[in-house]
Amino acid sequence: MRKIRFALVLVFVLAQCSLVFAFNSVKFAVISDPHIAIPQQKGVSDGFKLGLQTQMLVENTVAELNKIPDLKFVLVAGDLTQDAEPWNIDALRRILDVLKVPYFVTLGNHDLSMVPHNLKDQPVTLSKFTVAGAFLGKSGGMVPGMTYYAHEVDKDLLLVNLDTSRAQVFDPEANMNDFGGSVDAAQMRWLENTLKANQDKTIIVMHHHNIANWAEGDKTNHNSWGWFKMDNGDPVQALYKRYGVKAVFTGHHHISTRYQDIGGVFHFVHPSLVTYPMRYTVYEMTPKGLTYEVKDVPVSAELLASAKSYFMANKWWRDADHTDTPEGNRKYLEFYESPKTLKGSVTFK
Repeated sequence: MRKIRFALVLVFVLAQCSLVFAFNSVKFAVISDPHIAIPQQKGVSDGFKLGLQTQMLVENTVAELNKIPDLKFVLVAGDLTQDAEPWNIDALRRILDVLKVPYFVTLGNHDLSMVPHNLKDQPVTLSKFTVAGAFLGKSGGMVPGMTYYAHEVDKDLLLVNLDTSRAQVFDPEANMNDFGGSVDAAQMRWLENTLKANQDKTIIVMHHHNIANWAEGDKTNHNSWGWFKMDNGDPVQALYKRYGVKAVFTGHHHISTRYQDIGGVFHFVHPSLVTYPMRYTVYEMTPKGLTYEVKDVPVSAELLASAKSYFMANKWWRDADHTDTPEGNRKYLEFYESPKTLKGSVTFK
């Protein structure tokens, strides 16, 4: 009887120690789609993406992040470069290394060699494995020889990063390189093994492409918007649900932060630093839930007006009901600015 009591007491003490030493609250930020391009590079210009301003916009964001007290880490949700150019990788690494906290990157559809490349002004780009190799350890989170990873970023808080980029091919019907994504079979096996082995931790996931539908065009493939989603999102989501993933952080759609609860897993999408309205997001998370607040990248009034002008003139990034009419323009602005979701909170299930 004494042995049983001792065992019960030991279990209770160990449980309490686990609660004490697990992370209590952690603050982190998510930035996405910096599309870094050196202004002197041939073909770089301002448009819907502010190509000439990318370095300045990321530098301004890093400066703001460095002012946040108790920030633990930063997630960078893909499309790191214009198109995997070595000089742009160097530029981004130089800027992000100014961060006072570790940062973790994921690869996007612009972070690997594009096919065909004879259509580009600057055809010298790199394999995604080479891009990943530029961001090893605390300078990006990557591990040698891989393009995905898992790290315990705080006590019992596991970050899982997936590589949803895949070989891009030119689609003559859409007259563009496809920008879709998927999780390959080897990575799916790794993902399930990783999630299964860490079910006792709080798990968050980052990848570039989305599983959730954020717009009607994602469902109808308007302007090839189906490529904003990963090809095999359903089986990936099934693993998230089975193993208790709490939150998933993505980019790619260039729309302001919002979330969906899909089967008890909260999916968050994030805006680009370099397209109107140029924003990033700060989170505070506990084992029970999280709160978030969207922040504007500091820019001059003139640049903000210019970015909005390029944004309003664009046709491709408009959904089918974002017509160039007063009502369509209102819907277009509301979709990207999302004023109702600039702050929020969720409770984990």
